[in-house]
Amino acid sequence: MLNRSVMRTAFRLRVSGLERLPRAGPFVITPNHASDLDRLALALAAALPFARLRRLHWAGDIVRLFHSVPSRLFCRIVHLFPVDETHPAAAVAAASRVLAEGSTQVWFPEGWRSPDGPQLLLRTDVPAVPVRIAGTFEALPRNRRVPRLHQVTVVFGDPVALDVLRDEGAGQTDLERITDGLRRRVMALSQT
Repeated sequence: MLNRSVMRTAFRLRVSGLERLPRAGPFVITPNHASDLDRLALALAAALPFARLRRLHWAGDIVRLFHSVPSRLFCRIVHLFPVDETHPAAAVAAASRVLAEGSTQVWFPEGWRSPDGPQLLLRTDVPAVPVRIAGTFEALPRNRRVPRLHQVTVVFGDPVALDVLRDEGAGQTDLERITDGLRRRVMALSQT
């Protein structure tokens, strides 16, 4: 509630495309990543209805977010599971289990903390929902500690199947084509 209030008042959060989210079944939300506001998923969490948040799981850096008992308890409450960037296969396996249970997973495919994000889609073959988050870089660039008040917008795209991403993307391998297909879908959302 606090996060939602701050994002909607201080950052004038605007959300569109929520009606595009699948009503049931597992899927992966694949937002862009431009700022610590994205990495902490504050804008995305504030954009989603409470009913969706209950079935939503996030990947979080094991070093930054799981360093103490209180932070581990917080991570459990908000459905964060640990990701060690030196063991990406373990992160993909954990996220795959979340999807096998029928839940939704947030996965930043371009983030340096999840270098094998598209492997999750290859391994599970669930739809991806591209999401464009805009304004977070202006609000909190990487070299800044205190955010500026700047409007943040979250746009949800249509769910897309793995085969469509593979066909739309460019590259030598399936991973490269899927990553490029997702990137193109996210960028296209800036036009809406």
